[in-house]
Amino acid sequence: MNAGMKITLISCIAAGVLTVSVPLLSEATNRGRGHAVMPPEVILLPQENAVTDGTYEMPAGTPTEPESPVTEPLPEEDITVRVLDANTGKITEMALDGYITCVVAAEMPYTFNSEALKAQAVAARSFCLYRMKNGTGHDGADICTDYAHCAAFITEEGLTEKYGKTVAGKIEKKIGEAVKATSGKIITYGGQPALALFHSRSYGFTESSENVWGGKVPYLVSVTTPEEDDVTEVTVSDSELKTAFSSDYAVKVSAGGRKMCLTSEKNGTGRQSSVFYGNHALTARKLRSLLGLRSCSFEYQRIDGGWKFTVHGYGHGVGMSQYGANEMAKRGCGYEEILLHYYTGVTLTDISKPAAG
Repeated sequence: MNAGMKITLISCIAAGVLTVSVPLLSEATNRGRGHAVMPPEVILLPQENAVTDGTYEMPAGTPTEPESPVTEPLPEEDITVRVLDANTGKITEMALDGYITCVVAAEMPYTFNSEALKAQAVAARSFCLYRMKNGTGHDGADICTDYAHCAAFITEEGLTEKYGKTVAGKIEKKIGEAVKATSGKIITYGGQPALALFHSRSYGFTESSENVWGGKVPYLVSVTTPEEDDVTEVTVSDSELKTAFSSDYAVKVSAGGRKMCLTSEKNGTGRQSSVFYGNHALTARKLRSLLGLRSCSFEYQRIDGGWKFTVHGYGHGVGMSQYGANEMAKRGCGYEEILLHYYTGVTLTDISKPAAG
C-alpha cells in the first residue's frame, strides 16, 4: 500500500467510525469496570466501562490547551449530583462523595491497596465534575449509572444483595475511608476538572486518546504501566470473521494481493490500529467490539477453520490502569504519585479552596 493510499484509507476509516470509550462488574475484576466515557455513540463491550471501551466521540469542551485557572472556591460539601438510574429512569440527588463511594465500590475491588482505591476515588470525582461541567446528554441529570456511558455504580443495598451483609460491610468501610481521605481532591488541567478516564489493565504501556478516539488530550497520553499481562484467547470461525468484515462498519479497499488473508497495522504503543481482510478494512476498535475482544492489543493466527486471537490487557487503555495503580500502590506509591503518573501534566487540586494564581 503506498503512502497516499494509506492516508486515504485511514481517513475513510476515521470518517466512518469516529467513536470512542472506562458496573456492577468492572474490568478490574468482576466488579469494577474502569470507566471512561466519552459521550454519545456507545459500543458496549462485555463487562467493560470506563475501563472498557465504549465507543464515544470526544466530548465537546475537551481541553487541548490550558484554560484560565479557577479562582472561585467550590465547597465540596455543597456539591450534589443528580444521578440517573439507567435501569429505572429515576433521577436521585445525592452528595458528591456519596455518589463517588457508590462508583468506587462498583469500579474497583475493595481488596486492592488503599492508595489505589484513593486514586480511583479522585479519578471518579474528577470525571464526575468534568461531566457536570461539560454535559452528559441526560435531561435533568448530571450523570448516569450506565458504565458504558458514564460510570459503574452500586448502592449499599446492591452490595448487600450481591455479596451478603458481612462482605458488603467490609467493602463500605474500606472504600468509604478512601473516599473520605481524598474528599475534595480532583485532577485538573488548566484549572478545569480533567476528563480522568481509566481502564482495567494494559500491557506495558497505556494508550493515547488520540489513537483511540482521534482527539488529542494533553494529559491522556501513553505512559508505562507495571501490572502483569492478562492474556485471553478468542477463536472465531471463517464465517464469523467474514461477517465482521462485511458489516456496515467496514471500509472497502484495494485487496493488494491479500485475497482473504488477515493483516493489520499497529500504532506506537503496540496495539492494533487497522485490520484488513481481503478487500475490506476495520478499525481495530470496531473489530474488538464485533468479536468481543478485551482490548486492541492482540495477535492472531490461522487455525483449522478459523482464527485465534490472543489478547493482552482489558479496556481501551487510556488514562489510569486500575491494575497498574494497584501494583504501584503495592510498591509503595501514594495515590498522588499514581495519578500524576497516569495523567500527564495535571495538577491535584482541592475544590474547596481557591486555585493558586
